[in-house]
Amino acid sequence: MDEHYQKVTIYLPVLLTLILGTALYSQNMSASAILDSMTAAMQPVSAKGKMEQEIISSKNVKRVFTFEYFSENNGENVLIRYLEPRKVKNNAFLIKNNGEDIWVYFPRTRRVRKLASHAKNQKAQGSDFSYEDFSGSENWKNDYKVNLGDSGERETYLLNFIRKEKADVSYNKQNIFVDKRTYYPHRIFYFEDDEHVKTLEFKEITEIQHYPTAQRMVMKNHAEGSQTEMRILNMEYNVEFEENFFSERNLKK
Repeated sequence: MDEHYQKVTIYLPVLLTLILGTALYSQNMSASAILDSMTAAMQPVSAKGKMEQEIISSKNVKRVFTFEYFSENNGENVLIRYLEPRKVKNNAFLIKNNGEDIWVYFPRTRRVRKLASHAKNQKAQGSDFSYEDFSGSENWKNDYKVNLGDSGERETYLLNFIRKEKADVSYNKQNIFVDKRTYYPHRIFYFEDDEHVKTLEFKEITEIQHYPTAQRMVMKNHAEGSQTEMRILNMEYNVEFEENFFSERNLKK
């Protein structure tokens, strides 16, 4: 028998086993395993960067802001400080403990104010992103039950989130479409009282320090007919911060 033919005969079953094994593993992945992979892909340990935010109202009025973004502990704590335009310069908010504690600072009053828990669904700086939308990924694990649905798409998984009975979150359901190759989300559907109120789309996904990163994120508010787009101007991951950087005192600057 030809030596080359023998090698093909030997390797072919091994190759088929690897291909089929990978396919079966992909099909049999649990919802929790996919969620773990997704949060690992989209939330590095820490990050800092500069972003642009464009808000288009239902009346097609456009406003553009620039802000600094800081996060630590896989998004457990997030600090955002606005740079432009001048009238909002140094406005800031701090989200800690995966959204359990939220403080806002307005330099005009020079006061740091803690928001009541029911206020976390308010718009952040008038955008279509609420303070809750900036919360860390632990909310998905702690506040929702997750199961695997049928996305109807070859390239994505569908994770269905149902709010737990006593969870203090605004959305009663979320649907997340997750890329099967990178485990980075394509889009998120948000529901209030079973009504599809908002959609977040992740666009122009590239790698930054080996992490898939959406250069553009578009939040469409179906209830109000408005939308907010956030664009990354620069971003750096796995950053070390000074002690107490994520503190109410550091909101004032």
